[in-house]
Amino acid sequence: MDDLFVAEEIRELRNRIAHHSNLYYKKNQSEISDYDFDQLVKQLQYLEAKYPQYKETESPTNAVGSDITEKGKIITHKVRMYSLENAYSLEEVEEFYNKINKKVDRFIMFTAELKIDGFSINIYYENGKLQYATTRGDGFEGEDVTENVKTISSIPTKIKYNNPIEVRGEIFLPRSEFDRINEEREANGQKQFANSRNAAAGTIKLKDVKIVKSRKLDYRVYSVGLFNNEKINTQYKLLEFLKEQDFKTIISKFGQVGYVGEKKAIVSQCQMWEYKRDDLNYDIDGLVIKVNDFQLQQKLGFTSKSPKWAIAYKFKAEEVETQLLGVDFQVGRTGAVTPVARLKPVYISGSTVSNATLHNEDEIKRLDLRIADYVTIIKSGEIIPKIIDVNYQKRKTGSEEIEFPKTCPVCGTSLKREEDGVISYCNNFNCPAQIQRRIQHFASRVAVDIDGLGEAVVKQLIEHKQINKVQDIYHIDFNEFQQYDKQGTKSAENLRIAIEHSKTQKFHKVLFGLGIRFVGAKMSKILCSYFIDIEEIINADYEDLLEIDEIGEKIARSVYEFFRNESNLQMINSLQDAGMQMISENIEVKEILNEAKFLITGTLEKYSRNKIKEMIEKNGGKTISAVSKNLNYLIVGENPGSKLKKAKEIESIDIITESEFLQMIGID
Repeated sequence: MDDLFVAEEIRELRNRIAHHSNLYYKKNQSEISDYDFDQLVKQLQYLEAKYPQYKETESPTNAVGSDITEKGKIITHKVRMYSLENAYSLEEVEEFYNKINKKVDRFIMFTAELKIDGFSINIYYENGKLQYATTRGDGFEGEDVTENVKTISSIPTKIKYNNPIEVRGEIFLPRSEFDRINEEREANGQKQFANSRNAAAGTIKLKDVKIVKSRKLDYRVYSVGLFNNEKINTQYKLLEFLKEQDFKTIISKFGQVGYVGEKKAIVSQCQMWEYKRDDLNYDIDGLVIKVNDFQLQQKLGFTSKSPKWAIAYKFKAEEVETQLLGVDFQVGRTGAVTPVARLKPVYISGSTVSNATLHNEDEIKRLDLRIADYVTIIKSGEIIPKIIDVNYQKRKTGSEEIEFPKTCPVCGTSLKREEDGVISYCNNFNCPAQIQRRIQHFASRVAVDIDGLGEAVVKQLIEHKQINKVQDIYHIDFNEFQQYDKQGTKSAENLRIAIEHSKTQKFHKVLFGLGIRFVGAKMSKILCSYFIDIEEIINADYEDLLEIDEIGEKIARSVYEFFRNESNLQMINSLQDAGMQMISENIEVKEILNEAKFLITGTLEKYSRNKIKEMIEKNGGKTISAVSKNLNYLIVGENPGSKLKKAKEIESIDIITESEFLQMIGID
C-alpha cells in the first residue's frame, strides 16, 4: 500500500473517530452505532500496528473519549477512570474467558453485571460526606456536576465510611420517567429526546438545578477509584460494602449480578439478560464480565485505555420489520442531498420510529429498494434507524422503483455528484433549504451560540423575509420580531442580547459556524492555531493549507475553494462590519523560532507530540504535516518512520532531537 495513501487513510480515520467521539460524549448525539464506532477504532489499530511509523501517542486508539466542555469547572480524578473493551458476540466473550484462564493456573470466579445504558459519574467522599461529583471526562479529569448530582435521591450525601473514597456508577432515567418527560416535551412543542441515555447525559450538565431535580434521575454504583480497604478484596464484596453505605447497586433488588466461574455460566448470563432486558424499568445495553479477585485484577493490569480483566458484552441491536411508504430527499446545509425513508410507524428499542436513513443513492441501489417493500430496520441506542434488509418475497408485482432526483428537490438546481464520491450536492449557495440549515448551524451552541435562534425562530425570520443569509442575523428588526406569533418584548430583547454576545465568540467557533465542508470543530481549532486571523486563511494557497499537520488534500481543497467564492467573502466582510471578531486569541507568542517550520517523527521521551506542537507555536514556530523543502526542522524520537529518510535527502532540513529542540526554546 502506498505510504501517502496509508497516511491519508489513517488521518481520515482519526478525524472520523474524533468527530463521532465528540458527538457522543459532548453533544449526547450519535450518527453511527457503538459497533460501527468500534469497527473504525479497530481499523485504525490494525493500520497503526502494520505501519508503526504513523503511530502517534495522542491517537484515539490510546485515548478515552472525553465529555469535557469548555464551560465547566474541571476536577482531576484521584484514580484514573478507564473505558471497557466491547464484545459483540458470545464467541468474543469466550475468547476473553479463555485468555484469562490461560494466564492463571487456578479456578477463577467472575462477576456478570448489568451494563446500564447511562452516564458515568465519579463521586468523592471524605469524612463520610460528599465533597464533589464529576463526569468521567477524559478518564484523568472530569467536569464538576456536584449540585446536580445532589438532586438525585438515590445518591447519599453522607455515608458511614469515613476514609477517602471515590464511588463510581451510572446515572440514568427510568423508562417510565423518560416517557413522561417526552410526553411533556411533545405537549410543549419541544423536540423529544432520542433515548434515555442522551436525556440523562444532557440533564446532568444543565445549569438549572430545578430542571435536573424535576427529571428524577436515578443512580447505580459499579466500582470505586480511590479506596484503601484490604478487607474488601473482591468485586462481589465491594458491591455488598457499597450497598451497606446506602448506595443502590445492581444487586440491590433482583440479584442482578451473576457470580460465576464456568464459561457456560457466563454465556448463560449473557443470553438470559439479552432475553429479559425488557423486564427492567431502565435500559441496559449489555453485561460487564469482570474478574472477581482484586489481586488478580492488579496482576492482569491495563492497556492504555481499558482493564485487561474486564469486557463488556453488547447486546445485538433490535431488528423489526415494517413497510416502506415513501422516500423523501432532504437538503443539508452543505447542499448534500440525503434520502430518508418514510415508514409505517413501528416500535423499536424504546421508541416509535417512522423514518430511517438511506444514506445515499448507492445504498438504494444496493438494497434494490422499491416503494411498499417490507423492510427490516435496526436501531442501536440513539442512532437514526436504518434499513438493513428487504423482504423480496413480500414484494408486489409492478412495485415502484425509487428514482434519485437529478435536480435539487427544493430549488431545482442540477445536482452534482463528487468524483469518486457517493453524495450528490446542490451547489446553489442560495438554495432555501441550505440557507435555513446554514443559519441554524451558525447559531448553534457549538458554533457562535445564539440562544433562542433555533429552528422554529429561524423559519419565522425567513418567512417574514428578515433573513435569507447568515449575515442578516446581525440586522434583525426586533420591533418587527416581537410582533411575531409566540414572540414578544422579552423574547426580542433576549435574542438581541444573545446575538450581540455572539460577536465576542472565539475565532475557531466562528470559523466552524461558517460551514466549510469537511471542517468540523477540531479542524477549525487546528486552522485557528496556525493562522492569526481570517485574512491569513483567505490569502493561504492550497499548498500552504496542505502543509498543516492533520490536513489532507480533501480538506485543503475545500478550505481553499470556500475562500475563493465571492458569496462567502461577502458574508465574511458583512460579519466583520457587524463587529464579529475573526482573530485568534491573544496568546503571548515568543519570536524565538521566527516562524520556522517543524515536523515530528517517532516516539518522544519527555513530552507528548501535542505538547511539543504547543511549545512550537508559543515560541513563534509552526508545525506542518509532511517532509518538503519548506520544512526547517525534523524532531526525531525513538523508532522514527520514513520521514527521517526523506528528510536526510533534503540538505536544508536540520534533523534534531527532542532535547535539542527544548534547548532552542530555553528549556533544559
